[in-house]
Amino acid sequence: MRLGKIKIDDLFASVDWCLKKTFPSDYDERCLYTACAIYTILKEEGIRSTIIGGNVGAFTMSTDGCQASVEGFAGSSNDQPSHYWVEVNDTLLDPNISYLPKSSKIPRVPMPMVAWKNKSTLPISLQYSAHIRYDEDAIFSFPNEISLRINSFIALCHKRYLSKAAKKKLQSVVIESQSDLENLAKAGNKWALGALRFESMSPQPVV
Repeated sequence: MRLGKIKIDDLFASVDWCLKKTFPSDYDERCLYTACAIYTILKEEGIRSTIIGGNVGAFTMSTDGCQASVEGFAGSSNDQPSHYWVEVNDTLLDPNISYLPKSSKIPRVPMPMVAWKNKSTLPISLQYSAHIRYDEDAIFSFPNEISLRINSFIALCHKRYLSKAAKKKLQSVVIESQSDLENLAKAGNKWALGALRFESMSPQPVV
């Protein structure tokens, strides 16, 4: 998938590598860093995007297939969203959802990163509820220490993305549409198989 000149797989792979290098113990809690990096790299390439803050719930399943639940990030307010992601027109970008198994109390099957092309068609296995949409031209202000860390992280991600020498290989799959989800299930992907089974039960949204 591409957005203008940006290849989403390369963008996600760059941010993923930088997250795990910079925050090896808690990269799964750094969605704001990810959103700021993606937003900035897109902007540098002339692509306008918006950072969104809100709640997210996603289908998760234990590695033995015996337990399934919706896990994620809840309790957002306009002042303090529980999760951040990026939207470009109607495309939702969120690599961090794939990190949910890291903090789970039981081993979970690997989850995909999300680059969903039409967010109104998101499946019930990926639930996003926006609480605040930042202006496309917003200038973000953080306390000095956080600002330095975020700016340093953004610079690292940008350098990694632009590097022709760096190997940009994703450890996760990226899903863009319902057909992607169904094709993953046909290929035997455990999360996709569980997600489609979950959909068939007609559950109610939780976020």
